[in-house]
Amino acid sequence: MLVKIGTRLPDRVGEPAADTVKRAPVPARPAAPEPSWGRVLATTIKLRVQRARRWRAAAAVAAAAVVTVAALAFSGVFAGTAAPAARTRAAGTPSPAKAVPHRAAPQPSGAQAAAAAWIAGQLSSDATIACDPAMCAALQARGVAAGRLMPLQPGSPNPHGATVVVTSASAASQLGAYAPAVIASFGSGSAQIDVRATEPGGAAAYQAALRADLTARMSAGSQLLRNNRIHFTAQDAAQLRAGQVDTRLLATLAALSSQYSFSVTAFGDASPGAAVLYRDVTIADLGKHLAAALTLVNAQVPPYLPAQATIVNQASLSVEFAAPSPLGLLTAVLDVDRSHR
Repeated sequence: MLVKIGTRLPDRVGEPAADTVKRAPVPARPAAPEPSWGRVLATTIKLRVQRARRWRAAAAVAAAAVVTVAALAFSGVFAGTAAPAARTRAAGTPSPAKAVPHRAAPQPSGAQAAAAAWIAGQLSSDATIACDPAMCAALQARGVAAGRLMPLQPGSPNPHGATVVVTSASAASQLGAYAPAVIASFGSGSAQIDVRATEPGGAAAYQAALRADLTARMSAGSQLLRNNRIHFTAQDAAQLRAGQVDTRLLATLAALSSQYSFSVTAFGDASPGAAVLYRDVTIADLGKHLAAALTLVNAQVPPYLPAQATIVNQASLSVEFAAPSPLGLLTAVLDVDRSHR
């Protein structure tokens, strides 16, 4: 939840917001220029907070409730305007295989074992994974539930409904445009294993969504850099301006800044062999608010609930989101605002 500096949210659930005061009609004015991303987001959140006020009255957790309602606003706004891939899957996603038949599997290669370990630790827990039998077996050995696995069949290169496809580099050409985005890669040569995010709309749809998302992330990053409650290193500031930070991290930083002042010491990712968005952040200088900040982060709802959030050395907060990074979260806010004008 990214909030433009200066936007006032209610301090307590039930307190009238500034924009509920009746005003006299004003004469029509010429069309205003396209609103900034920060103002659109702030307006969206304020409207959702007003609606949520009718059913939220937990005074004991008032401060946390404001941020939670804002997170719910994100979730509600995006539910109908998800990225192209998300819309296609929701419309008609076949069920993955109920189980991968148990059989004696050959020992996985080093690249297969590394890919299985990464997927088990980094991939979203609700992601459906298309894989060949050997890779599926390696994933099950790492504790990935068989119900999440979709075995690749010979002659069926497009496993519709999968979130990611795990395949050798030599088999990548058979996927066509179905899985255009490499999010991690292991090994080299004929032994290379790629983890690819799918896009049922094809490579062209993926590239269009990627360009729009990059523009929105760059705008949002610039907004955060003007937030005097967050201090960034020069390297982190450059990464924000370049749009290299996951949207969910941008929203998390904005949510925290509505309550606390702090420093970002580093953005990071854990995706070997691929140039992807930064999905984790280390936050310092929270002082006595460290535990409260952790509680706030863990109180968010998907897609803004992190895969992991922990206090490190009683001094900093580490927040990490799962792969793959979703596209379209920020552009959806702009689309909703335009449709209501």
